[in-house]
Amino acid sequence: MTRPDRDVLVCRDCCCGSTDKHPSTDHASQRESLLDCARTAGVRVRVVECLDECDSSNVVLVRDFTRGRRPHDTWLGDVHDEKTTQRLVEWVRDGGPMPQQLDAHQIPRNRSGRLG
Repeated sequence: MTRPDRDVLVCRDCCCGSTDKHPSTDHASQRESLLDCARTAGVRVRVVECLDECDSSNVVLVRDFTRGRRPHDTWLGDVHDEKTTQRLVEWVRDGGPMPQQLDAHQIPRNRSGRLG
C-alpha cells in the first residue's frame, strides 16, 4: 500500500478539543469533517493525543509528501469555527497551495522537534 500524499494530525488532548476551553467549538463535527475528507480524498487523518503546541489550541498539522520523502509541514492553530474547518478540509482534499484565509492560523514549526 502506498503512503497518502498528505497526512493530517488533529490534536485532541487537554486544551485541544476541550469544551471547557472552547465551549462554542463543535469539536466532534470538526473531527468528523476531517475524517470524512480522509474517506473521500485518500488523505490520512489521525487524531493524536498531543502535538505539544498548547499555546495555540485546536492545532492541526498538515504533512504534505508530494515533494518527496521528507514532508512539508504546515502547522495551524486556533482552528475553532466551522468556516475555518471547511477551508482546511477543502485545501487538504484539493491539494495545492494553502488558501490565504488560513494564513492567520499558521503557527511556527513545532518547537519540541518530536515530529522532525
